[in-house]
Amino acid sequence: MKLVAYGFAALVALCLIPACAIDRRDEYLEARVSRLVDQTTKSEGAARRAFDELESLGDQVVPYLVGHLGDLRLLATRTISLENKASDAFEGVRHYGPRTVHDALAAILSQITGQSFVIVYNGATHQEREENRIKWVEWCLSALPAQADICKGG
Repeated sequence: MKLVAYGFAALVALCLIPACAIDRRDEYLEARVSRLVDQTTKSEGAARRAFDELESLGDQVVPYLVGHLGDLRLLATRTISLENKASDAFEGVRHYGPRTVHDALAAILSQITGQSFVIVYNGATHQEREENRIKWVEWCLSALPAQADICKGG
């Protein structure tokens, strides 16, 4: 009887390990994205490195970026350059002049996902940023329903 109980406990533990690994991965990504987002406000060099790293992380960080769209802090730099990956691109690099964290994150989200909503990449009004944030959250909830809490931000 004890052997059966131990066997059941081991089976339950094994079933929970993947869930724990996913939770740790989510926590790691959340912390990494938060750190990088914060770096965009520190210095020009730190901001450029953070933009590059956020873009390089790809699809896995999309819900975390959407969750940070409420961040209206001023950036440490007013320029962001992203490789133009559009099939009909007439220039190799896209240049923007974002003012806030939100503006830069929206540009990176568009770069990663190919989606675009209210254009705020070169600065915008508070209302335009809020409309942009709402559209991104709606898209994120639809495209990534399993990560709804992350999409909504904190």
